[in-house]
Amino acid sequence: MVISKITSGLGNQLFQYALGRHLAVQGNTSLWFDLRYFHQEYATDTVRKFKLDRFSIDYNLLDSSPWLYASKATRLLPKRSLPPLIDTRFESHFHFDPTVLRPAAPFTILWGFWQSEQYFARSAAQIRQELTFNRPLGDTFLAYQEQISQAEIPISVHIRRGDYVTHPEFSQSFGFVGLDYYQKSLSRLTTQFPEATLFLFSDDPDWVRANIRTEQPHVLVANSGPDADLDDLQLMSLCHHQIIANSSFSWWGAWLNPRPDKQVIAPQRWFANKPWDTKDLVPTGWIRL
Repeated sequence: MVISKITSGLGNQLFQYALGRHLAVQGNTSLWFDLRYFHQEYATDTVRKFKLDRFSIDYNLLDSSPWLYASKATRLLPKRSLPPLIDTRFESHFHFDPTVLRPAAPFTILWGFWQSEQYFARSAAQIRQELTFNRPLGDTFLAYQEQISQAEIPISVHIRRGDYVTHPEFSQSFGFVGLDYYQKSLSRLTTQFPEATLFLFSDDPDWVRANIRTEQPHVLVANSGPDADLDDLQLMSLCHHQIIANSSFSWWGAWLNPRPDKQVIAPQRWFANKPWDTKDLVPTGWIRL
């Protein structure tokens, strides 16, 4: 069995699920989620909610099973592993680690973010099938969905500011990617697709209104409610092309777009002050500016 520790925001949850699903498929075994991260709030982190239950994912919950005690017991072990029964894998660095795809025990526990398509590429078809949105759709979402379907070439643009500007740690480690990045990306795609309609997604709509100047037809998407993030993610994926932020959230909005001819632009600089190697973060075929 595979236990994936699920933490943080929706984008990170999706990466944690994807590696877990791939290892479960590879080992012909079951996938379990450890959700203890969501049992409390953390002063150093943005408040997050578990959202993978809004997809058609087949999983078990560790919280309500006897395996919880086995997981807790590993705290007493060096590196939390007990070969050959339990293999706990901690993410040792940011770029792709091929050894993670070769678990050494029937009971595998995953601790990390695993932000690379290479961790699950061989199971991509099943993951796309499971990542079908499964929740009630409101009138606001349906109205935006209709606008996207009516647009000749809809392009999603994700502008993440929020905690990348206000949070004392995230503003230093990630930071807002910058207006220049969006100007260059928009110029590139609107030159290539002059008939495009832009769909702008942001947690700072006032900044977008004041700073994103374009003569291109555009819509500032404003979903609300507890599942506004899921609404945004699904609407991004319905667009033909994507301009993403330095954010795992819009990474998945682009990845879930199934079009083989899609153009995806991602930031060259993902982190502001981290020395981490991001060479495996952006899939082959995406453009980094």
